[in-house]
Amino acid sequence: MKFAVSALVACCAAAPLALSAVVYAQSSSPRYELSVERINSEVYNPWTQKLDTVEVRAFQGEGGEGLVAPVMRVSPGQVLSLKVNNKLEPCSAVQIAESKCYNSTNIHTHGLWISPSGNSDNVMLSIDPGERFEYEFVIPPDHPAGTFWYHPHMHGATSIQLGSGMAGALIVDGDRVPTKTSPGDIDILFRDAAGKPFGEQIMVFSQIQYGCFEAGEERPRFNRDILPWDMPPWECEDDEVGTVDSFRLFNPFPEMTSGRLTGVNGKVQPTISGFETGRFHRLRMIHAGLRRTVDMSIRKLADDAPDLRDVPGSDHIQWINDYCTGEPVEQFHFADDGLTRYSMRQVNRSRLTAGSRYDALAYFEEPGSYCAINNSVWGGNEEQRRILSIFEVSGEAAPVDSVSDLLSETLIAAAARKIDDESVRDMIVADLKDDFSLYAFAWRKPVRDEELTGKQEATFSIVEHEGGGATLSIDGSPYKHERVDRTLTLGDVEEWVITSILGSHPFHIHVNPFQIVGIVDDQGRDVTVEGTEAYDPDYAGMLGGWRDTVLVKRNYRITMRTRYRRYVGDFVMHCHFASHGDEGMMQNIRIQTRGDRAASMMRH
Repeated sequence: MKFAVSALVACCAAAPLALSAVVYAQSSSPRYELSVERINSEVYNPWTQKLDTVEVRAFQGEGGEGLVAPVMRVSPGQVLSLKVNNKLEPCSAVQIAESKCYNSTNIHTHGLWISPSGNSDNVMLSIDPGERFEYEFVIPPDHPAGTFWYHPHMHGATSIQLGSGMAGALIVDGDRVPTKTSPGDIDILFRDAAGKPFGEQIMVFSQIQYGCFEAGEERPRFNRDILPWDMPPWECEDDEVGTVDSFRLFNPFPEMTSGRLTGVNGKVQPTISGFETGRFHRLRMIHAGLRRTVDMSIRKLADDAPDLRDVPGSDHIQWINDYCTGEPVEQFHFADDGLTRYSMRQVNRSRLTAGSRYDALAYFEEPGSYCAINNSVWGGNEEQRRILSIFEVSGEAAPVDSVSDLLSETLIAAAARKIDDESVRDMIVADLKDDFSLYAFAWRKPVRDEELTGKQEATFSIVEHEGGGATLSIDGSPYKHERVDRTLTLGDVEEWVITSILGSHPFHIHVNPFQIVGIVDDQGRDVTVEGTEAYDPDYAGMLGGWRDTVLVKRNYRITMRTRYRRYVGDFVMHCHFASHGDEGMMQNIRIQTRGDRAASMMRH
């Protein structure tokens, strides 16, 4: 990829996020309503080849269906209004006293660059059972278009609620044309020769972590006759209802060995239609799950393959090996965490960790069925690969000599139609020809050395106790709601170093994204260089890119840079393994103006 992009860096250095001269004031802003309810639904269980009945907390609203929360869409310059009605039952005095009350909630708009205060992206507030609350998310005119998502962020209840599937896609649509002084939206290039938009498929990955319990037992019932990974999968009898009401369902071993598979849009191993041959499709991938990584490849399914639902879960690896035998479908990776990359990457797999997003384009040359395979494994056990979904592709065969060349031609033709300024158009065409550079569509520009005003460090910590249990924290102090752990100053630009002393943890920070400038292992070796001994494919293509979530492996050091450019208030950073955040692996951050911070220091 192009970390340094020559003349354009110099052009835009003085105004890393310059506003266009046009203010995109919107007269009509979107309004949504969500209720939070207990619902009965069904989840396919491949180990028993039946549908399990579940009772879970869920977002309900127009456009959603069962365990699929509605998709919300908004444009830069609009105000996204969201009414939330908490219809869950009040908790009993005993539940509250024992910290087993999981029915208060709130909303976090994951990845949006908006205010963390008031009735905006404020995860410090609580919407209790019986309460209604109206959010107003003011999307600034210079907000990047991209793939974001929303989910509950109620401390102590996040894993219970996210593990029930309470999450939905939040799409920022943009049609801004780049100019000499401001970026544009990559969306304007995603049209074919006839002007028809590329196809779109939103894929929200989740893990519904339900269990059925024996009377008096704290652990879900499991099937002793099946060994999916290291332990038997959980099971429910025909007359039982699975629930997500116990913290015993979470943490590494329950989440990774329960047999609960990563699903797509609220279903386990669904068939997804709407794909067509001969056109590009945009895949908006959102990891709204718990702990298991998503590492998705796409391969043509053999015509003589038996229906996957006729195959027990214990035989799925063999089914994949026997029938998902086509060459990998090329994926053209152009955005991370909703932020357009500086250049497009051609890959065979899409790798996501909890909380992250991944945007790619795919082209199908042949009609038929395709396997979307999750190649993610835990503990080195290759027997964990599973089918995420089956793609059904319609149409006639549309072979091409080079999908990469076709994509380049398609994007260049779209630029010629959409961009009137000849000098800007010529620059963008030259960039696309030169290794798929997308720099003119990247709203976050590199943080230069001379911008830096300070440093921050953070360490994910797990201290195991001799008698059992562990203390989870960032920097050794478990989270406290009332404590401010870091006070930062609006206008500063800082370099952060994030590491972990035990385990891997997806670092996520609210409000301000960050640019990755270095990733080294415990020997100080760069892990991003393909072909070297230290290379780690989980970090391929990351260097120089912007994100809001990154996996921090044990003893790795992630160096990143970030600007505090607009918003003041209190928000959090945390491990995006939801149970880890609930257990204390989180910090409160406060951004103040320079004058407010000086006054606060004088008072103390």
